[in-house]
Amino acid sequence: MTTPWGAGPGVMSYVPPAPPGAVAFTPAEFLAWARGELAEHRGHRLPGPWQPGQHLGLLGKTREGKTNFAVWLCNELRDYVLALDPKGMDESLSASGWPRMSTVPGGRARPAWLSREHRAWNKIQDALAEEVPQRLIAGVSTRTRQADAANRRLMEDAIEYCRQAGGWTLLVDEHQVLSDPRMFGLGPSIARMAITAARDKTSLIVNFQYLAWIERAGVRQSTLIGMARTRDRDLIKMAAAAAGRPWQELATIFDEFEHKYWWAVISDEPRAPVLLVRPPKVT
Repeated sequence: MTTPWGAGPGVMSYVPPAPPGAVAFTPAEFLAWARGELAEHRGHRLPGPWQPGQHLGLLGKTREGKTNFAVWLCNELRDYVLALDPKGMDESLSASGWPRMSTVPGGRARPAWLSREHRAWNKIQDALAEEVPQRLIAGVSTRTRQADAANRRLMEDAIEYCRQAGGWTLLVDEHQVLSDPRMFGLGPSIARMAITAARDKTSLIVNFQYLAWIERAGVRQSTLIGMARTRDRDLIKMAAAAAGRPWQELATIFDEFEHKYWWAVISDEPRAPVLLVRPPKVT
């Protein structure tokens, strides 16, 4: 029997049968693949691992666990992470336990001298110099239009900081809010990052619910597309187009694999199997 999501060892070891064209993993097996330690699994030749400089798109509706999946991967696979919170004070992102910052080095807003944020950045910069892993959130409360404007400036400055510094994984927790021209309108900055950042080993993770009103370069440039369980043909067709796969192949997998909280990870390698994993609950 399976156990509730993240509620015991059963969720870590149970692997249901996978439909044709897919292969299921325990979380530990999935991480071994992502680290390049597992080239074949259950008779399938696997796609290449998720490497620094490669991007990841996560497609799923609200409450499907996009942020949880992203935080789990970043905690396990990336040492330097800056998560953008354009919605402001997102509960799932805050539950990661990562420090929340309201400024970034070189940004237009500066922390007051010897303030808590000023001291925090001094410690972070020292840690970075010593190659100590750092995972941070950039985002402030957005209850007013003035606060929205301040958060937008922070998002833009954080993107530029990661682009200049290199080596970071930039997690965009709500891609539509960030890139939609009706909202923050920072799609061009994300597109530039997606297209050029690979040379500096900068990875981009974009979480989104739909492909309308978002900057699509972050999706089209993704090596991997993660998709929550769904039977929505429009969503399946969008993911298939982004990954360069026949949508009917993905539709068959989702129709036959009905296990809740599992994700399908689709590589841009057209002959690679679809990877199925149920991330542990971390947020």
